[in-house]
Amino acid sequence: MIHVGMDLHRNNSMVVAISDKTGELFAARRIDNDRPDELWQYLDQFESEPIRVVLEATGNSRWMYRLLKSRSNVEPVVVVPQKVRIIAETVSKSDRVDAEALAFLSTMNALPRSWVPDGDVEELRELTRHRAALVRRRTQTKNSISGILTRCGLRRPYDDMYGVRGLAWLREVELPGHMRYQVDAWLDALEHTESQIQKVEGILYGRLARSDRWKEDVELLMTMPGVGKLTALTILAELGDYHRFRRRSQVASFAGLIPKSKRSNETVRYGRITRRGPAALRTILIEVSLHAVRQSVRYRPLYEKFRAQKRCNAGKAAVARKMIEDAWTMLRKRQAFHEPIVATYTRQPARAG
Repeated sequence: MIHVGMDLHRNNSMVVAISDKTGELFAARRIDNDRPDELWQYLDQFESEPIRVVLEATGNSRWMYRLLKSRSNVEPVVVVPQKVRIIAETVSKSDRVDAEALAFLSTMNALPRSWVPDGDVEELRELTRHRAALVRRRTQTKNSISGILTRCGLRRPYDDMYGVRGLAWLREVELPGHMRYQVDAWLDALEHTESQIQKVEGILYGRLARSDRWKEDVELLMTMPGVGKLTALTILAELGDYHRFRRRSQVASFAGLIPKSKRSNETVRYGRITRRGPAALRTILIEVSLHAVRQSVRYRPLYEKFRAQKRCNAGKAAVARKMIEDAWTMLRKRQAFHEPIVATYTRQPARAG
């Protein structure tokens, strides 16, 4: 087998190959990503011999993975960059050195592989993240309008400034010329963003949530307190193939909801959550955690314990961790959410004698 390390960048990549049989290190070459023929020319020198191409998980790694997979004799492998960087960092760091490190790791079968989503998961993930980005843009737009009103010394006549009456007032209120121009521009941007959110929600809720791939899982997750269609779809999009996790703790670690720990001899120190893994999953779980606390006796005691210590944010993160672990358990066991049985005890009257 030929082991090829690829240091992937936005516009070009560095490739280095090592022969498994002879240990020969072939000359490195930089190729342009928009010219696949250069990549095929480099790989064709090995004729029909099986080739493993190793690259780090980056923004464009999925595109390169699909391109490499189109060749029958090429095995693309995506690795976790955080776990490779510890080995690859050297005093004289360069693209060639990084590519060589990936190739040598492949010859030793010491690759920290990263899971690559299939087409359905990628579509769902891209659309849920796109909706989240649009919602953030909508919030920023509303904050900009509120800032203009504050600078103009205007009070808001309606609690909901972005309902029918509030929007009509914003269009008609008298403002200095330069302020009027800004408000009109922000209102136009807000209207456009709202239409884009409705469009992507139509795809998410109208097609994907009802598809054969996701329908049963969505309905199962929605039995959890605080979980609606959007949260259920986000969990499925970010977890992907949930069968690849073996334990509940692995799911929490993937979501970045476990605390950092430093262990030395008998000393153990815990810090804040790692925040590694998909931020979209972590964000939406923490957002719905308080809804789950209000609706479920399963999560309320956990949150109240942290609240008593005046650590509300830590409490929300702890509830979010338990929620994603419970969601994984429900999906694996195909069981709907159920509240724990709370035993009630009544004091028996003392008997005479």
